[in-house]
Amino acid sequence: MRVEQRQRRTQEERSAETRSGLVEATLDCLHERGYPRTTLAQIAERAGVTRGALNHHFPSKDALVVQAIEHLLNSSILGIRVLAASVRDGSLSLPDFLDRLWAMFSGRLLLITLEHITEARHNAVLREGLIPVVRAFHSELDRIWGDFFEGSHLDDRDVQTALNASLCLMRGMGMQQVLRDDPAYYQDLLNFWKSVLAKYAPAQEQRRRVRAGGSKER
Repeated sequence: MRVEQRQRRTQEERSAETRSGLVEATLDCLHERGYPRTTLAQIAERAGVTRGALNHHFPSKDALVVQAIEHLLNSSILGIRVLAASVRDGSLSLPDFLDRLWAMFSGRLLLITLEHITEARHNAVLREGLIPVVRAFHSELDRIWGDFFEGSHLDDRDVQTALNASLCLMRGMGMQQVLRDDPAYYQDLLNFWKSVLAKYAPAQEQRRRVRAGGSKER
């Protein structure tokens, strides 16, 4: 029985490793070649598996891309949570958090996002697969972002709007980078946005007092 269970676990582990390799290979291909020029044969070769093995795990290119984007966004959320924890404990300021967020959104994440968003405009199957993935990503961001405005006079809707405006700014700057290589220009825009948010987000000390008060009440 133990041997059978171990064999089953090994098969499951191998399957998980194959899927993980295909997902990473897909992200690499999307980043380097773009969606239209990425083929399943290229992904399989990059992952070091046969085309048959790829088809066993993913029925189509769109299904594989959706899984890859979900993995990319989940990984991004993990990184953002670490940064957010640093803001909460006072070791990272909100302006510094925005700098880190911009570094994240202006790199590989943004370039891959441009590929799947552009394709989703004309590809209904891909679009329908991505909608719940992107919605879950934004829900997690909402929860993280809300902590920064704890104790402010903004209501929940305004806090969410501040997040969405921040993300739209960063996506817009990221897209513009494709044709305009001007770091100082983007830094000026980001600094301006920091000054806007500073008018609404409580200072770190105030957030700590609010959290401490909530802990005492509980």
